[in-house]
Amino acid sequence: MFIEIEDDIFAKVQQIVKIRNTTVYNQIKDIQPITTLSIDDTLTKAREVKTLQVKEKIETSIRELIQAKEIPSKYKVHKSTNIAYVTLNKYFDEILDEVQSFKS
Repeated sequence: MFIEIEDDIFAKVQQIVKIRNTTVYNQIKDIQPITTLSIDDTLTKAREVKTLQVKEKIETSIRELIQAKEIPSKYKVHKSTNIAYVTLNKYFDEILDEVQSFKS
């Protein structure tokens, strides 16, 4: 998540949090400002990361189904991952081919 906050205000927030909750303070104490931020690049990277995570979930689910001697289907992958069918339709066939070719 990206937010814009002035340095002096952030320092005050850190001090208040340090007094009240050390767990939260430990999480925010290492936050560093981003000097140059290109929103387009950041959003693109976030989409790429999310896409990779979804593909990994689909691949893992397909591998588990194959190991369980079941025929992988979009329905079974959806049930195990809760990934939307629209997304499954984009990646399922490609990933299934990769997994099966790797298995051979």
